[in-house]
Amino acid sequence: MSNRCTIRKATEADAEQILIHTKKVIESYPDFLATSPEEFKTTLEEEKEWIASHEQHGLLLVAEVQEKVIGLLNFQLSTRKKFSHQGMFGMSIQEPYTEQGIGSSLLQHLLEWAKKDERVEKISLEVFSNNKRALHLYEKFGFKEEGRRKKNAKLRPGHYVDDIYMSQFV
Repeated sequence: MSNRCTIRKATEADAEQILIHTKKVIESYPDFLATSPEEFKTTLEEEKEWIASHEQHGLLLVAEVQEKVIGLLNFQLSTRKKFSHQGMFGMSIQEPYTEQGIGSSLLQHLLEWAKKDERVEKISLEVFSNNKRALHLYEKFGFKEEGRRKKNAKLRPGHYVDDIYMSQFV
């Protein structure tokens, strides 16, 4: 990697940079994410609350290059008793920093953390079927497709993608 990347737990002090990162990712990948650019209206206060919510029930990681957030991974365990052994994660990396191993580093950190946390037995994710790069990464790390919702996302008139549910046990 030409730029030195650091992976660390996010803090509330990262809220503004995480908002900037998320906006850039949503604008760069409108066909890969559930949220469209015009829908993204999270306030700084809401972002701080979201960051804090990971303290008890999950893990929130940032990837930084030169003290700038360029990647994010959020994992949250279910708060419902029957599902509390498992959780979902989402991940994003800004386009200029893709294909540099940052996604692999974020996933590796998540899996190592999950193995140490006795609450976590299963890690799941949802990904659009057109996001080939993400699908390749998840498969490389052992995630298996459990289900698929056909034409679940309508990207524009007449253009749909499947929503793929993947998981693995830790």
